[in-house]
Amino acid sequence: MFEISGFDTAGIVSLKRLSLAAALKKAKELIADGCWGVQVIGPGGQVYTSFEEQAA
Repeated sequence: MFEISGFDTAGIVSLKRLSLAAALKKAKELIADGCWGVQVIGPGGQVYTSFEEQAA
């Protein structure tokens, strides 16, 4: 399970996806919607942030 977390004007956003591809896609969508501090954390604790450059 991959966890996507970040912040929006209402507070903390926390979502889960089964695959890395789905998690990265959702992370990009959150950034496009104005969220910040978005990161994806993998099941082994890996932190993915490289998607931020692609969403800009």
